[in-house]
Amino acid sequence: MEANKDIYYLSEHFVSLQGEGNCAGLNSFFLRFHFCNLACTWCDTKYTWFADSGKFQPYSSEELKALIRAHNTEHIILTGGEPTLYRLDNLVVPGKKYHVESNGVFIPTAPLAVTIADGTVFRREGMDESVIRHFNWVISPKLSNARQQINEQSISFWAKQDYCVFKFIIRDESDLDEIEGTLKRFNIAGNKVYVGLEGQSLESQLKPALVDEIIRRGLNFSPRLHAMLWGASRGK
Repeated sequence: MEANKDIYYLSEHFVSLQGEGNCAGLNSFFLRFHFCNLACTWCDTKYTWFADSGKFQPYSSEELKALIRAHNTEHIILTGGEPTLYRLDNLVVPGKKYHVESNGVFIPTAPLAVTIADGTVFRREGMDESVIRHFNWVISPKLSNARQQINEQSISFWAKQDYCVFKFIIRDESDLDEIEGTLKRFNIAGNKVYVGLEGQSLESQLKPALVDEIIRRGLNFSPRLHAMLWGASRGK
């Protein structure tokens, strides 16, 4: 299977609250793209990974822009899966504010040719930086708790950009040690970092001692409102 440059595979779309990161709580229209280059152990959207992971539908860029125009929400969340497999700069509609949730592996301004684990091939040209620098990029490098390796070249790129923040998901205090090592290694300021707690239940998000430690280390805490309010429900 191969995706051409104007096919966007969408797993689902819905209106909800942005659940986490630096814009948590915003009323938003979500476009969840299908396919991902990673396979994180704690991922809560495994149905987006591969061709046989779940249902998806192809759209052209014009069809997606029409879908975006049809919703009166100002904030558009491009999530996945991994949205940077696609030309996101071709989805801009005037009057909308775009947010991208990415694992950060692919540099958006560079051309892409990649085959993911199920054999699906993605090719796209580099995105126009004059467009995407106006997006709110939330970059989520994966810690060792996800059984993935950090891409040093990609994180070095993102660390230099003023249009992104970083989000990490942790299980315990040892993950905070790993985050601090990453920030020091790539010279990332703590005020650009949002830390969320792993889990899909209200109970998993209520760990005041761990949040106290996040605060003590000078990092931002990211509530995961969708997990607190709706658990593992899809479309939220």
